[in-house]
Amino acid sequence: MKSRLSTSARLSLANSALLALGFGLLLLLIIWLADRFMVSHVEESVNAELRILQAEEYVDGRRGVEALIERRLQNASLNHDRLYRLESPQGLKLAGNVETWPANARVAERIFHLPSRKYPGRTQVTAKWSRLSDGSRLLVGFDEIEIAQVRADIRRAALWGLGAMLLVSLSAGLLLTRAALRPVEAIRAAAQKIIDGDLRHRVPARPGGDEFDRLGETLNAMLDRINALIASVRGATDNIAHDLRSPLTRHRARLEAALANPPPAGELPAWIEHNLADLDQVLATFQSLLRIATVESGLLRQEFEACDLVRLAQDAADFIEPLAEEKHQRLHLDLHPGAPLQGHRHLLFQLLVNLLDNAVKYSPDSSLIEISARAVGGAWVLEVSDAGPGIPASERERVFERLVRLDASRHEPGLGLGLSLVRAVVVLHQGRIEVRGRRPGTTMRVWLPGG
Repeated sequence: MKSRLSTSARLSLANSALLALGFGLLLLLIIWLADRFMVSHVEESVNAELRILQAEEYVDGRRGVEALIERRLQNASLNHDRLYRLESPQGLKLAGNVETWPANARVAERIFHLPSRKYPGRTQVTAKWSRLSDGSRLLVGFDEIEIAQVRADIRRAALWGLGAMLLVSLSAGLLLTRAALRPVEAIRAAAQKIIDGDLRHRVPARPGGDEFDRLGETLNAMLDRINALIASVRGATDNIAHDLRSPLTRHRARLEAALANPPPAGELPAWIEHNLADLDQVLATFQSLLRIATVESGLLRQEFEACDLVRLAQDAADFIEPLAEEKHQRLHLDLHPGAPLQGHRHLLFQLLVNLLDNAVKYSPDSSLIEISARAVGGAWVLEVSDAGPGIPASERERVFERLVRLDASRHEPGLGLGLSLVRAVVVLHQGRIEVRGRRPGTTMRVWLPGG
């Protein structure tokens, strides 16, 4: 009995089936690679948290660690399962929300997993423990609920992509096998580059607008979603590494100076109080940076309060003034009181500090740095002007991207994340930021509604 299907149709069906299978395997590989990437970042977050708590012990001893754990638990998101336990060398619980030491936590400094109490059966908790200097044991665990949600999104996108791929290949293959294989080859080549590690590569756009073009758009949209989710997990680690390094280094330098030349006994309480206040500010900033992934989602608007922007600008100038004095620079403040601004106090302070820190860093010695704040037409306008080398007009948008450093700034310390955080805070407050050139230097102008 002769087949009713032509050779072209049979080849198209066979090729379509093989193509769908290959596409499915490719999606599985992409899912696996993305999963491993996100799991590694959760582990990095656990390691970073342990290092922060260990640094707290170095500064304030074990009681400081206990206090910091309590603050972590008080400020923990209801959507996450965070585990902490600090116990004495004798095994007594000192702080945390884990009542008994886990049976599988046998080896220090090694990642292990626990069942999630908040999401049983849906995800697990990645944990690790280490010993403090006095022999106490410190355990930290973060859940993987975001990874579970990403996995579900990827599975749904993969199923839709696979279905669209099969339908388009069958329709196009019945018309012309040879013509259909060309866009398939383009998709395969793009997928291969993604497998090779170029996760930013996308299926080339074509002017035809046929089924394969739409399939490429669907695939590109799915890959964009995966990259965005991976970036949100990675953002917290990136910002922590940058924004805590400089202030912690300054605190360490103060302590070393005090160790070499202790302050007089009568000044010691005030000296300790001053340093504790600075450390509290750093810890508060750290808590905000840990949630930097949620800044763009707007969740931190729940923590908005009435803020005196003029007072915050004055505090930021006082904070940065010692750095300016080292370069014999002058700070000129033009601050006009106005109505309170509803905003996130610590993030607004960090915004001002980052802008002033950049101005001090890139301005020459003995130059003038200007900061102004005024209410204009129902909004606050902040300006920070420096006398540095300036930013070319073609680069003024790139400076807000993560890890971007212009050639003129490569000799300066930093990772290129300060202005990324500034823009995130501005967007959180539904404002906007603009880079303006001046001769010499640059002006950073920020509009914040609600003045």
